[in-house]
Amino acid sequence: MIVVTGASGNTGSSTAEALLKKGEKIRIIGRSAEHLQHLTERGAEALVGDVGDPEFLTRALTGADAAYILIPPKMDTEDVRAHYNKIGRVIVDSVKRSGLRKLVFLSSLGAEHDSGTGPVVGLHDVEKLLGELKDVDIVFLRAGYFFENTLMNLEQVKNRSVYAYPLEPDAPILMVSAKDIGQKAAELLLKRNFKDHTVVDLFGHRITLQEVSRIIGKKLDIPNVTYIHAPDRETLDGMMAMGLSRNMAESLVELAHGISKGRITTTLLDPSKPNAPTRFEKFIDEALKPTYKKAA
Repeated sequence: MIVVTGASGNTGSSTAEALLKKGEKIRIIGRSAEHLQHLTERGAEALVGDVGDPEFLTRALTGADAAYILIPPKMDTEDVRAHYNKIGRVIVDSVKRSGLRKLVFLSSLGAEHDSGTGPVVGLHDVEKLLGELKDVDIVFLRAGYFFENTLMNLEQVKNRSVYAYPLEPDAPILMVSAKDIGQKAAELLLKRNFKDHTVVDLFGHRITLQEVSRIIGKKLDIPNVTYIHAPDRETLDGMMAMGLSRNMAESLVELAHGISKGRITTTLLDPSKPNAPTRFEKFIDEALKPTYKKAA
């Protein structure tokens, strides 16, 4: 039995689907039975609850051979780092009580730093907390910046022919698709041959947001899309207008600065040689729906 948390989200769903294709018995965790239905119809056992609830998570992990665990973002939290630490302590406690012995934890490139990386510092803290589990074999799956994050700018590109973000236009980002993360997590869980505590870096494309803007514009048939290095204040106001807390918005701006300074990068691999299969062009081809086309 393998437990998959966040199974209604991008990486968890991809992990669960890959495991089901291999005939693995899985228990999926999410907050909505409806959003898990496409997996339960294929044989997955579902538990609906909150990974921040220690009793629920302990019950979910009990009897499992291995688990994929992630911490869902809480965009309205007033203290991003405290949120990660709170859930991290629940994970540690639940793993101890359940007897789980194999764990793949979704972390991020840059998690080796204890400051200057926005929400990634929370993952840094959780990696340290999980380090207490000396009898549990753990892979810290440090993923790059999600390709999926760029989709939030599609309407901006479509309506204004601009892509604005507080990141230097020529700053390279190591990016990855959620699908590739799920595939890698599933591969690790199927083999279950990892020992002790190890770090695995994962990224599929080293690319700048200036290049991302050009590619999106081409796919949408919008010529001359301009990348704008957005001012921090404008970005903060825009994020808070979308419902993010001030602390979360400030944390994401700090993340952008951390990327510009090269703090969100691989510590194990050659950054010019991606180790995940999907490039941005392929991702955006698959992600764009007809409703996004300029003609529509």
